[in-house]
Amino acid sequence: MRFLGYILIDTCLGVRVRRRFLWMALCAIAVFSFMAQGQAAAEFKKTKIAVLDFALQGEEQETKDMGKIVAEWLITGLVQAGRFDVIERSLLEKILKEQELPMYGIVDSKGAAKTGQIVGAKVVITGSVMKLRQFIEVSARIINVEDGSIIAAEKVKSDSAIRLEDLVSQMVGKIIQDFPLEGYIVARGDGNSVTVDIGKRAGAKVGKRFMVYKEGKVIKHPKTGEVLDVERVEIGELELREVKEKTSTGVVLSEIPPYKITYGQMVRSTAEGFAGEESHYQSGGETAAVSMSDFKVGTEYYLRAALRAFKNKITWENAQNGALIPAGEKITLVEKRRNAVRFTNKGTEYIFVYHGGKTPNDYMLSKFFAKEDPSAVIASYSNDVKTFIANGKAATGMTKAQVLYAMGVPLEADKKKTFNMTIDGILKSNLWKYKLGFMDNLYIKFLDDKVSVIKD
Repeated sequence: MRFLGYILIDTCLGVRVRRRFLWMALCAIAVFSFMAQGQAAAEFKKTKIAVLDFALQGEEQETKDMGKIVAEWLITGLVQAGRFDVIERSLLEKILKEQELPMYGIVDSKGAAKTGQIVGAKVVITGSVMKLRQFIEVSARIINVEDGSIIAAEKVKSDSAIRLEDLVSQMVGKIIQDFPLEGYIVARGDGNSVTVDIGKRAGAKVGKRFMVYKEGKVIKHPKTGEVLDVERVEIGELELREVKEKTSTGVVLSEIPPYKITYGQMVRSTAEGFAGEESHYQSGGETAAVSMSDFKVGTEYYLRAALRAFKNKITWENAQNGALIPAGEKITLVEKRRNAVRFTNKGTEYIFVYHGGKTPNDYMLSKFFAKEDPSAVIASYSNDVKTFIANGKAATGMTKAQVLYAMGVPLEADKKKTFNMTIDGILKSNLWKYKLGFMDNLYIKFLDDKVSVIKD
């Protein structure tokens, strides 16, 4: 790159005098362009993270050093992800000891921010491990060093004999989700080929899927004029097929008319990094898989949760006064639009609209569609439970998974809208709110994973 710059400069010196100034200007621009490209390629820096030892709570752990071990497992997982620059634990411990700052525990946000500033980190992760009989829970807080704000609070738990190391692996996956890959389309080749400025150094991997979008309307505060948000207009999706050091090439999976994927558009890892991954939630011996894989037109799927339709239209709010389409029904996806899809079931076509949810297609669809048929699981339940599921009703004593089969995804879970929650997150909450009609709601409270109260 530097050699090319020298060639351009030498060429400039050999032109006629009467064109000297014009050529010098052009050459300066060209040389600057080459230099800028080199600098841009070198500008990528992984997020620098410091991981503090986790505090131990509850019953006695296998070893008093378990907090350090959990931190080490977490560090290893984050390094292997290729997305982060994690401060070496021994160096972190040395610096904090010199500053007389704690190396472990649930440090408050301000303390964590101070710690991060001292060690040069952008983000600090702190957390705890709680053990009560067979119950194990790992909690973590991801703290922004710049202002001490909490970027995210993550939690994984198990009431079975799952290994603690496996729980930490789940935590790594959750943390990665909080740092989606972002970049630009730098070339559109022949056919469906595209190149993005995200490579191996940024943690890109073959098979990774990205949403392609452009910025739309700027949302400003009416009084202060402060820019509050910028609308994200979804263009389509792509999948990486070859990953190089600084760039990756992929193929276009879908485009949303009238838009076309082209040079200069922005990309962001779909479903906030979930693509192609699965997580599982243990619920009274039942396992509900959360698949975030791409949903393809022309492919058959099964309803993993009940849906309600009004004149063949369905919305993510899933109001319970619509016509029931039971869990386990086979559907065929026939069209994907921006935040809406069309599918057929038993010869009837439905449109599923969720623009109000403001989430990518696959993130929303993963809560309702699945490749696995849940019918066998439903058939294993008692006759009473099967009757309630068939009628789209809930009853005391039913599990959370059974209520999802019967009534579908709730409007709210623990007073939070569910459009940006996964099934896993919904199953962890204990108060579900369903929309019954325009003004009416139904509340279901759970105790020990089972329905304890139903109230409208």
